[in-house]
Amino acid sequence: MTFAYACARLREYFAPMGFDAVLVSPQSVTARVYDTKTGEDFALVAGLPWSSVPTEDDLLAIIDALQEEMELQEFVHTPLSDDSRVGD
Repeated sequence: MTFAYACARLREYFAPMGFDAVLVSPQSVTARVYDTKTGEDFALVAGLPWSSVPTEDDLLAIIDALQEEMELQEFVHTPLSDDSRVGD
């Protein structure tokens, strides 16, 4: 899975909120979830591990880290689809 494809999957998961990620190094990602209307960050997490060949588990780890950050900030996201996990 490419970085671009992984980001597309994560954008779908977090919709209708926005999702951006930056590959800081070959092994590290900074990701954020934000309000598409105001640009306000709901979660921003740096230093997330990234693999040269990412798996579904890698995506789930990013989702979990962002959701945990949102929960810490008292913002809870409910995915649009009935299936709340990316890997199915």
